[in-house]
Formats: sequence, C-alpha cells, structure tokens
Amino acid sequence: MIEGLKERKYVQTAKKRPAPMSLLIALALFVLVGIASFGVGDWRSLFDLRGLVIVLGGTIASLVFQYDVFSIFSTVRMIWKSFLGTPDRDVQKIMRKLDHAIVEGQTLTQLRQSDGLTGDLLGDVVFMYQQGLTFEEIDAFVTGRVQDEFLQREISMSILQKAAIVAPSFGLFGTVVGLVHVMQAMATPGQIGPAMSLALMTTAYGAGLASLVFTPLSGRLEHHNLIYLECHKQFLTKIGILLKREDQSVETVRSEVAA
Repeated sequence: MIEGLKERKYVQTAKKRPAPMSLLIALALFVLVGIASFGVGDWRSLFDLRGLVIVLGGTIASLVFQYDVFSIFSTVRMIWKSFLGTPDRDVQKIMRKLDHAIVEGQTLTQLRQSDGLTGDLLGDVVFMYQQGLTFEEIDAFVTGRVQDEFLQREISMSILQKAAIVAPSFGLFGTVVGLVHVMQAMATPGQIGPAMSLALMTTAYGAGLASLVFTPLSGRLEHHNLIYLECHKQFLTKIGILLKREDQSVETVRSEVAA
C-alpha cells in the first residue's frame, strides 16, 4: 500500500536538493563573469593587498562593532552548512516516518518510545506526550525551539545584508585615499601608478564583494530560512494528526473498559 502511494507521490515531503551542484554552477558562472570582465590575462595584476585590507578588513571591523563575535562565527558556520544541504535534510527522515505512520494507522507512541529530552525533535515530542503534555503545550515547545534557530538565521542574514552595504562604502573610502596619494605623488611620476591602483582596486573590491559574495549569500540564507519554517510547519501538522489519533485511541479503550 505504501509503495503504491509513493508511486503516486501522495507520501511526499521536502525534496532533496543537490546543494553542491548549485554551488558548482554558481562558481562556473562567476568565473565566466570574471573572464568576460578582465579577459584571461595575468590575474595577479588584479590583486592589491592594501585595497583588500581596506575593504575586507574595514567591513569585518564594522560588522564586529555592530554585532557580537559569536554571531559572526555563527554566520560563517551557517554559510558553510548551507552549501552542504538545505535545512529540511535534517527532518526528512522524520517526515517520512510520520508519513508512513499516518498512512498505516499508527499512533505516535507506536512510532517511537522515548526516555527523556535528548535534542532529537521527534523523540522529545514523544517524551512530552508520554509525560501528559497537550498538543498546545508541545506545539509551544517546538515553536519556541524553531523560533530560537530562526532568530539566529535572521541575524546571520542581517549581517550579510549589512556587509553588502558596508563593503562598497569602504571601497569608496579606499578610492578617496588612493586619489589623495595620486595628488601627493604628482611630483614623482613613479608613485602615481601604485596610488591609482589603490584608488581603482578598492572600488572594484567593494563592488565585487557586495555583488558576488555578500548579496548572493544573504539571498541563499533567506531562501533556506523559508524552507526551514515550512518544513517545521509540516512537522507540527503531522504531529497534530498523530496526537489526535492517539487521543481517539485512548478514548476508545476507555469506552470499551467502561462498557
């Protein structure tokens, strides 16, 4: 029966998304943009250490000033996890188990037994139900856990959005500094080239980091945040079905005993 339902795609939760493949496609397109912009010449000429320190170092310093260090490192960790898969991959197995339990007529306690709160979402729900908590209380517990994680995700997205704004500003700052050096080096033509390079490369670094790094990563996390919320809404809906079935089963047993 279950296999037939699978073939008709009735039993279906979140789809598995090949995140590494999307990363490779994005990197390939970015390389094509770079080649179209600068050709295939010596890429070392595009590297200016002073400009990179001004833009990247200034952006990081600004973010650390606005946010705490823990949030910065948490953002880096979340970005890394985003390339390993979407947030629903952690609950896909649980969702499949819930789907099978719903279709096969199982109750929540038949699906799993739990001896305590261990951090496993389904196990914690089963344990709380065994302790006599109502669905409203379980829903509040799970929603609170989801909101805590979602808040950190929102902070990480905010950090990246702020970085996309700050980076071009430091690029402009480096441009002004470079032009000042150009004016100061008018009497010594040999120093004009490095000063002009600083002025132009900082602008390029600021625009490049904002357009090619921070904005795409912010959009990626925003997309993952939506997936995270929706998959946990599905989880609570399925848990509600099983808990209602559990309560009906208990009422049936009580009626039979009373009769």
